[in-house]
Amino acid sequence: MIPVYKPSIKRKEMDALLSTLVSDYKEVVNDNNDLLKALSKILKFEPGALLRDYSTAIFIALQTLGLGSGSKVLISALAPASYIKEFEKLSITAVYADVNLATGCMGSEEIQEIIKTGIDGVVLSSPNGINPDYNLFADLDIPVIADITKTIGCSIGDEDNNWFPDISILRMELMDIITSGEGTAIFSGNKKVLSVLRSVVNDLPDTAFLLNMNAAMGLIQLDSLDHFIERRREIGEVFEKSILKGNHKSFYSLNDSVRNYPSFYVVLNSPHKEVIRYARKNGIMVELAFTNTAMAIDPGVSEKCPNANSLYMRTVVFPLYPGLGSSNTISVSRLLSTLP
Repeated sequence: MIPVYKPSIKRKEMDALLSTLVSDYKEVVNDNNDLLKALSKILKFEPGALLRDYSTAIFIALQTLGLGSGSKVLISALAPASYIKEFEKLSITAVYADVNLATGCMGSEEIQEIIKTGIDGVVLSSPNGINPDYNLFADLDIPVIADITKTIGCSIGDEDNNWFPDISILRMELMDIITSGEGTAIFSGNKKVLSVLRSVVNDLPDTAFLLNMNAAMGLIQLDSLDHFIERRREIGEVFEKSILKGNHKSFYSLNDSVRNYPSFYVVLNSPHKEVIRYARKNGIMVELAFTNTAMAIDPGVSEKCPNANSLYMRTVVFPLYPGLGSSNTISVSRLLSTLP
């Protein structure tokens, strides 16, 4: 059975992990900083911190930007559920934006209307590797958090206007594009925000930070990051051609910006149970795509955001990762062209 997700961990990552475990602590104490610096160089942002927990990174980002009780924050109905949970802890009101059916990202027209009503912050995220429309926020005087977990390797911000998010968050769990086994990196492209971020981080206990053994594994993975991303795009393009032969469709970008393929998402025209059953019968695991989003945990979102609700009900995710292999890639491709 071909699994939906498979972490890209090779022998060299395991060797780095074992070396860290058997080395003297003083010899590996800087591994965490080395990973953060390497990520910062790739992303061209100033380093903030490497934290063990995704939710902690979100909480710290919100605190750093002064978003708390009474704040209203614009967020996609298909954003990760972890953001909504942290909003609740800080008594932040989530202002949901519906999504574009083609991209799965927040729709530009709706964003512009919501902004007119007054908001205190924005969370930008991609549910499927297609960048949100950053240029909508370049001229706004409100703090922006960008979750780049599924778009690492794509452009970040509106480079034409020299605008970048105040804080960027990169999760590195086992099923993400880059993995350190666990953990989340947090960065800032704003010097003033960076100063506050580092101050907030300094108050955290040692247990909040990523372990050196995880950092060592992540550091090795960065050497293969370009290859991982390119391989995902190669497989994604094959799958795109296959899905066109059937009755279903996938997401697509509305401009020429480069996209990622964290997995392969299919928007169905038939009941998902039938498709999932058919795929498993053919040895391929498939599951609903957006079960861990705001849409899934906030019952009031479905009426406010009909497009997101539609995608939530009928989008499934197929296997797509660098280690899928030629044989499995062919198998998934064939299945996509024959879905019921």
